[in-house]
Amino acid sequence: MDRRKFFKLAAMAGLGVATPTYVFGRNRPGTLWMPPPQTKAEPYTGTMLITVHCGGGWDPTSLCDPKGYPSSMSYDDAQQDGTVMNKSYSEGEIANAGNIRYAPLNDGNADAPYQFSTFFEKHYDKLLVINGVDMLTNGHDGGTRHMCCGRLSEGYPALAALHAAIQGKTLPMTFMSFGGYDETMGLVARTRSGNTNALARIAYPDRYDTDDPAAIFHSAAAIEMIKEAQAERYEKLKQTERLPRAQLALDLMWAGRSGADELKKLTEYLPDPLSNDGFQRQVQVAIAAYKAGICTSAQLTTGGHDTHGNHDQSQIPRLAADIRGFDFIYEEAARQGVWGKVVAMMGSDFGRTPGYNDGNGKDHWPITSVMLMGAGISGNRVVGASDERHNALGVNPSTLAVDDANGIHIEPKHIHANLRRVLGIDNTDQARMFPINIAEEDEMNLFG
Repeated sequence: MDRRKFFKLAAMAGLGVATPTYVFGRNRPGTLWMPPPQTKAEPYTGTMLITVHCGGGWDPTSLCDPKGYPSSMSYDDAQQDGTVMNKSYSEGEIANAGNIRYAPLNDGNADAPYQFSTFFEKHYDKLLVINGVDMLTNGHDGGTRHMCCGRLSEGYPALAALHAAIQGKTLPMTFMSFGGYDETMGLVARTRSGNTNALARIAYPDRYDTDDPAAIFHSAAAIEMIKEAQAERYEKLKQTERLPRAQLALDLMWAGRSGADELKKLTEYLPDPLSNDGFQRQVQVAIAAYKAGICTSAQLTTGGHDTHGNHDQSQIPRLAADIRGFDFIYEEAARQGVWGKVVAMMGSDFGRTPGYNDGNGKDHWPITSVMLMGAGISGNRVVGASDERHNALGVNPSTLAVDDANGIHIEPKHIHANLRRVLGIDNTDQARMFPINIAEEDEMNLFG
C-alpha cells in the first residue's frame, strides 16, 4: 500500500486524521505548541453518548407535542383550512403512552404501516420528552449548531466531540460523526467514515481477502519480522527527525498503524450482514466501535425534514423513520449488551410553522422538541410545553411546572447542562473552557 493510499484509508477510518493545532504556548510566548504524540489507551467502558440530528427542522406537533385540528371540524374541512395545526388527525384522536402524548399517525406504508404507537408504547417508560424548546432561531446552520453544542453562536465544540475529548482522546475512533455540526475546536480527532470495507482493509493489511484469515501476503513469521523492522525504523526516525512537524507526522503514522489491533476488535463486533438501512448502519458501526472499546461518542444524522411543500406526505414518513431509528439504537445496544451505558438524544434544527403555506407545506419555526433516553434519564416524563399555536410556554426552573407568567423558556443550553452532568464531564477543565452560562436561579434538573 503506497503512502498516499494509506493516509486516505486512515483518514476514512479516523486514524491519524487529527490536523495539527497551532496555538501560542503559555510558558513560551510567541512559540508554537504541538500536541503530544498519542499513546495507546485502555479500552473505554464508560458512558457512551449518541446524539441524533434530524436535519431540516422536524415537526414535533406531528410527533411528541401533538396538536390536531379541532374535533368539531370535519376531516374534509380541515384539508381546506391552512390555519389548522395539522390536517392528518384531530385533537380527539391524540394518543397517550403513560404520561406521554403523541400523534396517532403511521408512515403510510400500504403493506405494513409503522404505527407511531409501536414506538411510544414500547419506550414510554424510559423516554423523556422535552417540549417547547426555544431554539432562538429559524436558520438551519444556527439551529443545527445550537442543538449539537448548546450554544447558538459559533466557537463551541459539539457535545459529542467534547465528551470524546474528555473521556477518550487517544482512542482510535473516539468521536464518530456522520454529519451535522461536528466541530471539535481542535480538542479531538473526528472519524467521519461509515465505510466498513475501508475499516476492514486497515484492520487486516496483511490479507488480500479481508474475510479470509488464510488469505495473507506473508507468513506469520514474516509478519512479525516486518513489525519488528517497522518499530525499529520508527524509533530510529524519531531520533533523527528534529522538526516538530516531522515528528508529529511520524507519531500519527505510528498511531494509525498500531490502531489496527483495535480495528480488528471493531470488525469482530460488527453484525454480518450489516443492515441495508443507512441510519441503522450508522448505529451498528458506532455501537460496535464502543463495544470494541475504541469509541466514546457518536453523532448520527437523518434528513428530509425541510418540508416547505406537501408537508404531511413528506414529514410524517420521515418522523416514522426517526423513531424507528431511535428504537434501533436501543435494540442494537441491547443486543450488544451495552444499553445500560448509553445516553441517546434526538433533536432537530427547529420546528415547523403552526399552519400550512400555499403549497400545503410548513415553514421554519423556532420552537421544537427533544427526546432522550438512556443511562441517568428518568423516563415516562414530559417537561416543558407549548400553547395551541406552538409558542413556547415558560416553566418554573425549580419545579418544572408550566408558568408562562413568571417562568423561563427551556433552551438547548439547559439540556446540554444536564447532559454534561449525567455524562460526568461538567466539572472538567475542557468543559470549563466552553462554559454553559446559566444563572443559578435558572438552572433546571430536567432528567429527574
